[in-house]
Amino acid sequence: MKKLLYLNLLVLVLALQVVFAQEFPPASINVERAVVTELSPVVWVSGTVVSQNNSKIAAEISGRLISLSAIGARVDQGDVIAKIDDKQLKIQVREAQANLLNSKTHLRFLEAEVVRKKQLFKQKLSPETELEQTISERDIAQGNRTVAQARLDKAKQNMSYTQLKAPFSGIVTQRIASLGEYVENGSVIIRLVEIANSEASVFAPIVAFQFLKEAKQLLVKSSLGSGYAVIKATVPVANARSHLMEIRLDMSTFDWPIGLNFKAQVANGPSEMLLAVPRDALVLRRDSTSVFRVTESEQGATAHRITVTIGVGMGEFVAVTSTDPDKSIQAGDLIIIRGAERLQDGQSVAIKKNNHELISHYSSTKNKAPDSKGNKP
Repeated sequence: MKKLLYLNLLVLVLALQVVFAQEFPPASINVERAVVTELSPVVWVSGTVVSQNNSKIAAEISGRLISLSAIGARVDQGDVIAKIDDKQLKIQVREAQANLLNSKTHLRFLEAEVVRKKQLFKQKLSPETELEQTISERDIAQGNRTVAQARLDKAKQNMSYTQLKAPFSGIVTQRIASLGEYVENGSVIIRLVEIANSEASVFAPIVAFQFLKEAKQLLVKSSLGSGYAVIKATVPVANARSHLMEIRLDMSTFDWPIGLNFKAQVANGPSEMLLAVPRDALVLRRDSTSVFRVTESEQGATAHRITVTIGVGMGEFVAVTSTDPDKSIQAGDLIIIRGAERLQDGQSVAIKKNNHELISHYSSTKNKAPDSKGNKP
């Protein structure tokens, strides 16, 4: 009795499959070929977008703050971002200029005296001691002129310090001092962050170093998107407690803000040649994972469901192994990457060249009017 019931159910299932095939047109799908490629076990690690220059700019002269760039202001290298009152320094410059002028005048007088005393000494009209004393006074005057020139240079330099200039192009992120405050030499007054040519700091297990030697870029993902970032440097020095080493990535091609957290894919094992399919090919169910392989014949294309186990994943591909002893996947097999969610094993399919054609087909089918019996094509 049970055997007869089983046969009846089997006939019913086969009949339903025939009816299904007759009632519905072939499902539109996109396909890619399974490939044998080099894959490595990977681990996803955390990273942060950082600036190459994140500086707290300090005053180089004491004085009252009279101008300060606003938070969010974008500045170019060399732009003035803060000003300090220079009234006292202007007085010092004028005083130094006057002292230098006096020193030069006195030096010229003594140089002329040396010439005159030498002539008198040759004519034996003046003792040698007077000549030597005048020469000594001239040498002292030369030193005084040098000191006066140095003091003038220092006063002018202090004047230039009253205009604090941006050491690099960036954006003002913090005003540490406020207008009207008296700031001391060396006290921090503003924070400037470079936003161009950003990079990323990623910390990976130190054991991954040997697998990163040949790597040139890493896959990165964040809430703003994903892509490949070029490795700028690896620092094979790990903290004794964390056993993590730092990797620096070039993020200049990403429009990601400074401080954004993301994930980076880092190899942590030797690579192998494995059969792989695109990640989009995986059909995930609660009890199993499968892919659909397409076979083509004179009657058309047919999708066959194959249960698989997932292996190493890297980038857009993931290694798979068939768990069905009667079905296997070979390199070059056509694997469905879009349109497999509602497919049945053995269902007829129509291969579309790209996702645009697939969407266009679904849209046109959805918008067509039903026939006289109320059925949509």
